[in-house]
Amino acid sequence: MVLRRPNLLAYDWGLALLALALAALGLVNLKSATPDPALIPRQALALALGLGLAVAIQFLSRRLLFAWAYPLYALSLVLLVAVLLVGREINGAKAWFVLGPLQFQPLELAKVGLVLALAQFLAERPIRRVWDYVPPGLLTAPVAALLLLQPDLGGTLVVLFGAFTVLFVRGLPWKHLLVGVLALVLLVPTVVWPNLKPYQRERVLIVLDPYRDPLGQGFQVIQSTIAIGSGGLFGKGYGQGTQTQLGFVPFRHTDFVFAVWAEEWGFVGAVALLGLYALLLLRLLGLALECSRMADRLFIAGVGGILGFQVVVNLGVALGVMPVTGLTLPLFSYGGSSLMATLFSLGLVLLVHRDRAAP
Repeated sequence: MVLRRPNLLAYDWGLALLALALAALGLVNLKSATPDPALIPRQALALALGLGLAVAIQFLSRRLLFAWAYPLYALSLVLLVAVLLVGREINGAKAWFVLGPLQFQPLELAKVGLVLALAQFLAERPIRRVWDYVPPGLLTAPVAALLLLQPDLGGTLVVLFGAFTVLFVRGLPWKHLLVGVLALVLLVPTVVWPNLKPYQRERVLIVLDPYRDPLGQGFQVIQSTIAIGSGGLFGKGYGQGTQTQLGFVPFRHTDFVFAVWAEEWGFVGAVALLGLYALLLLRLLGLALECSRMADRLFIAGVGGILGFQVVVNLGVALGVMPVTGLTLPLFSYGGSSLMATLFSLGLVLLVHRDRAAP
């Protein structure tokens, strides 16, 4: 393995600054949102380690990265199996490795590993026939199945959407897409809904009417929407949100962190935050289009698809228009492994884009 000195002028600093801005704002917001002040230095440490990791991988090359695509994917599968055997159950899902104060969720590595493996595989294999879906399906299915065993429905949906994004950018025929949508419409009421666990069904029904269980499943959604609406145009001020500071909003530093921000900074602050995410996702799209190699384009698009899906779902949950899934807001919510993994994946994007013209 040969290390190379990065050319600083070859990087897209716009993407780097957007990611850093979101992470910094998330740390500031965490000071107001967290129920435990001890979480702030932990998140700051995760931010520093994530940035260090993103910088360290810049001494590698995109050729080496794609050479390690399948080993990285295999490692993620091993970790997903291991966490089922020796992991710790948190919030009903056996999805974490815990070593003292350190926690790691294999899902974060699996997202990168799967997208990288799919990008490598599909780079030279266009999608034309139905049988062409079998190999990418065989790559995706084990990851999704192991996540469902935890059970982690939110994580499963993330990796499935990431795989779909890679397939779509590779050139998913519209006829196949239409058939897939129709099949999904038929399968949801006939197969998916009957096999959901009772608490999962209740989460869906709560979206339609949160007041069917105002002190149970609907409580967090009701309190989140109240907090967001009470922020008004300019918000109540930093650290002054009554709904969040008085503890009415559960998981306010993770799943419902947007409610804290919107209550304290109002509509203007919420739009500004969404604008930063929109710019980040648009920049990822732009970087993907600038790459001539199909593998590079697919990988960057897959990372963008995963981040975009998490943003949309997290905001949808906070606004009460989507079922609670446990997905956090990338770069913004508390979570060391999530923050480090997101910075790592964006560091890989910068690496791939930097070497887009390299042999």
